[in-house]
Amino acid sequence: MDYPEIQAFPQIDPMVDREAFVKLRAPYFGASSAATLFGENPYESAADLWLNKVCGAVVEETRAMRRGNHMEAAVANWFGVEYGLENGGPSRTVRKAEHMYVLGHLAATPDYWMDDDLVEIKTTAHTTDVPLAQWVFQVQAQMLCTGSQRAYIVWVDSTLNIQWEVIEANPDTQESIFIRSKAFMDAVHEEFMPEWIEREARHVIAMFPDPVDAIESGERGMELVADYWSHKSAAKHYEEAAAKCRDELFSLAGNHDTITLDGKEIATLRSRKLAASFNHKRFREDQPDMYLKYMNEASTTRVLQIPKNIKAAIELGAQ
Repeated sequence: MDYPEIQAFPQIDPMVDREAFVKLRAPYFGASSAATLFGENPYESAADLWLNKVCGAVVEETRAMRRGNHMEAAVANWFGVEYGLENGGPSRTVRKAEHMYVLGHLAATPDYWMDDDLVEIKTTAHTTDVPLAQWVFQVQAQMLCTGSQRAYIVWVDSTLNIQWEVIEANPDTQESIFIRSKAFMDAVHEEFMPEWIEREARHVIAMFPDPVDAIESGERGMELVADYWSHKSAAKHYEEAAAKCRDELFSLAGNHDTITLDGKEIATLRSRKLAASFNHKRFREDQPDMYLKYMNEASTTRVLQIPKNIKAAIELGAQ
């Protein structure tokens, strides 16, 4: 596949000026989102990303992001030392990347370089012996944008051990990333969410907060309505049945905190301290001006409701 010419721009340190860092990357599809297009990002869907791009929403910096930023340099230096020791030589120099690399619509801001190889630093509160899928997609996109043929994914997990794995450039994966991200950015510029992006109710509500008129759905619409109400009714039935079982278990336990069978614990009903709650009503009465100051503006949403006659027909048909 023929790709555009690689361009390089001075990179902005997010720890120095996060707003400028986000603004610099905004017009492009970021390498860190590559896994999202393949359903391999557990923290973001393609519809989430599309809405953020179209609406210009800025992803708030999380505590995990700050942890990674503050630990990044230390982990990179540690990797240089451990890599040298493992390969029977001196510590390797791992230098900070100073540029954002752009390939048409695709952009990458690598963490570090070791000679001509990329080094991507990750920290995670989980435990993993292998690099996560979203990290692999990210470095494939980074290698495509930089022209590098090899990347090291270096991570520290909850064990506080340092691990790394070498990832070689995969032309097929990189081509897929380029094609999908191009289609995605085209859809962003047109402000049209394509059908191949799976969306949830919250995405549709954000796109169309004030709907009008009716749409003729055909048989598929009725099938969905029937399935929705059947599942909702069944869930209510099971919740009520579970609540009844819970009540009987408490009655059985009485003043005991454990239920056993042949001496083996099968359930516990121990006391647990509840979190303190805020008395909104009293605060509003005692401090009305302060209450209004911190009140969020009223917002609207959309609610799915099924007419009573349709509910009755569905329930009758299920009998």
